[in-house]
Amino acid sequence: MSGREYKSTDYPLPYVVEKIADWPIARLSNDKENFVEEVKQRVLEKLKTKFKDEKSLREELAKVLYQERIRLTEKPWKADPPDERQFWNGMKSKLIKLEQLENKSSFTEAEMLDEIVDRYANEIVGQFDERAFGLARAILPQFFGRILAAAPGKWFKTVAGNVRTIHEKIPITGDIEKIRHLSTKGTMIVVPTHFSNMDSIMVGWILNELGLPAFTYGAGLNLFNIGLLAYFMSRLGAYKLDRRKKNAVYLETLKTYSTVAIQRGAHSIFFPGGTRSRSGQIETKLKLGLLGTALEAQKLHYKNFPEETAPKIFVVPCIINYHFVLEAQGLINDYLKETGKERFYKENDEYSTSFKLIRFMWKFLSASSSLSVSFGEPMDVLGNKVDGEGNSYNHLGQKINVKKYFITNGELNDDEQRDAEYTKILGEKIIDNYWRYNVVLTSHLVCFTVFEMLKKKYAGYDLFTLLRTPLDEISLPYTEVVEKVNVLKEKVKEKYELGEVLMSPELRWNVDKIIEHGMKNINMYHTASPLTRNGDTIGSEELKLLYYYHNRLEGYGLEKFI
Repeated sequence: MSGREYKSTDYPLPYVVEKIADWPIARLSNDKENFVEEVKQRVLEKLKTKFKDEKSLREELAKVLYQERIRLTEKPWKADPPDERQFWNGMKSKLIKLEQLENKSSFTEAEMLDEIVDRYANEIVGQFDERAFGLARAILPQFFGRILAAAPGKWFKTVAGNVRTIHEKIPITGDIEKIRHLSTKGTMIVVPTHFSNMDSIMVGWILNELGLPAFTYGAGLNLFNIGLLAYFMSRLGAYKLDRRKKNAVYLETLKTYSTVAIQRGAHSIFFPGGTRSRSGQIETKLKLGLLGTALEAQKLHYKNFPEETAPKIFVVPCIINYHFVLEAQGLINDYLKETGKERFYKENDEYSTSFKLIRFMWKFLSASSSLSVSFGEPMDVLGNKVDGEGNSYNHLGQKINVKKYFITNGELNDDEQRDAEYTKILGEKIIDNYWRYNVVLTSHLVCFTVFEMLKKKYAGYDLFTLLRTPLDEISLPYTEVVEKVNVLKEKVKEKYELGEVLMSPELRWNVDKIIEHGMKNINMYHTASPLTRNGDTIGSEELKLLYYYHNRLEGYGLEKFI
């Protein structure tokens, strides 16, 4: 591939597939009934193989009903179907009859399983509406444009001038031309980092700006409580994930749904971290369940197609970096509560209404360079690098045949242990990309520096004692902060030159400007500022938030230079 560099004025790029009706997600949605039936039948086949007799299946059904009863009692959500209790009470009655009447019942365990799988599959399934997509495509640029026009005057210029576009605020880095071409050669799985509920909106919009067909993605059922989000997500390919449901039947249905969608060519977005990073640190461990469905789909392609025509599946890491995260207060409280054994209490600081969502978008788009998006190296499902035509290469740069990795003793077979190991390797390669293609922002560098300086100043304190330090005692000489930020700036530059991390353009400024830029952006939303400056000193109004943003650079070994 040419590795063409795109300018902010080039976006949005032309679609790689011109007709929306020809997009895989549109074809999938138009064949929704058959798609759901295929998912359902595959799940039933797998579960009936796993639970081979009536007794074991009945025991599994009892577990499902017990877990669902707990969910409805302890964690009911507004987004739950209105007939939820009615359905599960009906299932409970049927199970009781089965246990009492045994073989004399007019229905069987298999029929109960069929009903439950049917409900799960129809609950999970997404929809793609071309009209809603057209509406979103028309509204979002206007919405963003109005926000940008309303931003501070120094950013806004006349049309005749150099207009500051949304893509100047949200720079995109990576081999975009290669990603575009690969999307026409096979099925693409984009795997972003996960810091905010805003991520799915931003990633979907970014991929559209790249001219890629719409992607399907899993969205937490709780997000369907928010009117604006629910309207678009339910029409733009999002399928529902209910993380309260941990039973084997639901999880099998979810994984099979993903596998079949990928097999049918639907480009997909997975958040392999599973949930938003509570600590603010880049993910170091991934949940491999859905990620394994990409590998399963690739194996099935090799089973069902001749080697030379088997569709290829590509995995593309995506790293999203915000200067500030709306939910940071609640997330870090969750993290500290878990690690500190109830020493902190959760506070709700998330958007739960359309108004809060719009307010947040206004805030971060009005900030300067509020967000960066970078794409890592496209890979196959085994974590090998691929070229622009989709050919795979091992760590020695040798071209390889991926199909051979699924063959044992001359036969392409199923091997759960082997496939789990392959998925683990893929996860490790994704994490490596997250760290190498992470863009260091000014706010994160300044927060990291200040918090590490405080750790050194209060070296005898553990984390929780430090976070409880009276705020009037939190004070560092500005000149010392400048000195340490400059040291870490140079260390980040060295890591950048070694290919270990990326730098935002602002990190090339002088240190005073870096600190000013970082503080301005980090303080854009939060009521209590993570960083404050009072004359010749730097302080904080909220140490937990300072710690949260500091954590974005945790793991790079920068602390030893403070």
